[in-house]
Amino acid sequence: MAEARVKKQLARLLRVLAPEIREGLKYGVPHLVGEISGKEGNIEVDIVVVIFEDAHHFLRLVCDGSLVFIFPAEDPHPYRLFMDLWRFLEGRLEKKPVLEEGARIKGPIKLALQREGYEVLWMNVQLAGSNDVIQVWASKGGVRYNMTFEKIGENEFVLLEKRRIQ
Repeated sequence: MAEARVKKQLARLLRVLAPEIREGLKYGVPHLVGEISGKEGNIEVDIVVVIFEDAHHFLRLVCDGSLVFIFPAEDPHPYRLFMDLWRFLEGRLEKKPVLEEGARIKGPIKLALQREGYEVLWMNVQLAGSNDVIQVWASKGGVRYNMTFEKIGENEFVLLEKRRIQ
């Protein structure tokens, strides 16, 4: 019964915070910072949105009967965000690999980016011998990015630069 009340409060708060999360995606990575406490049978759920420029923080601590957490809210859709957050709070969601500078990906770039939730808008390959450079414009959560990849092997690439486009 308590779990159902927590889920209901979480879902309601995420629907209310969805516009703030969507707006925060324009400036950085929105994070849900929250606390779920259950004192004297009364369950309270408090969540605020905090923006980090280029960081992804995952934190889940149980302290004095309360669960405190930090979770990146990169998907502004309340239902998908609720499902990811709930799995994380239960300890079933591993930290997602974040596509940041220095990240290595295998396979076709377009498919790898789509698996990470990006929509590829444009790609350009600059042939430079064994170290080809690939420029990609992609979008995720309504935010556009310019990414530069370097080919380091057969179907293996490293992300050299990732810039947010305003």
